[in-house]
Amino acid sequence: MANTRRDFFFLWAQAALAAHQHSGTQASSSPYPFKFFTPPEREVLRRAAAAIVPADERSGGAAAARVEEYIDFIVFHGAPPLQQAWRSGLAKLAPAKDVNATLLKWCRNEFRPRTADERFFVLLKGAVTEAFYTSEEGISKELGYQGMGFLMEFPDFSKDKAERPANYRPLLQAHS
Repeated sequence: MANTRRDFFFLWAQAALAAHQHSGTQASSSPYPFKFFTPPEREVLRRAAAAIVPADERSGGAAAARVEEYIDFIVFHGAPPLQQAWRSGLAKLAPAKDVNATLLKWCRNEFRPRTADERFFVLLKGAVTEAFYTSEEGISKELGYQGMGFLMEFPDFSKDKAERPANYRPLLQAHS
């Protein structure tokens, strides 16, 4: 069955809603009700996400951003093949004593994945980074984004003299 534009827009709207809810713009007193991942799968996902985006001096990383909630929402609304990829990938990662070492092994062919493990790593890394950088933790604390603002004064660039580099050759020539 081919996906239609309507399917794409529905999924896009769902993802935008999830990003908005995940961004911390609304305070929630109740915990997120997981709909797809089981408690053991959530724990494996948390460990893997923390390995991909660890906490540092700027932010609390994937753990503080609660990326597993965002991923759960997206996967729950995803197609069955996507859901199966998550179930099998997390099941293969679950018995790993050292998640970092396992992920390091799976990421070796990240740009040309050949195995199911390598493909799952690409899926996992993409989902974790998307979830992190759409969260308050990623946008504000990690990237330092302060939102829309107005500059009352602009820096004075008139003191710097612009010169062409010595070997400058324009790509397009003006016709006279």
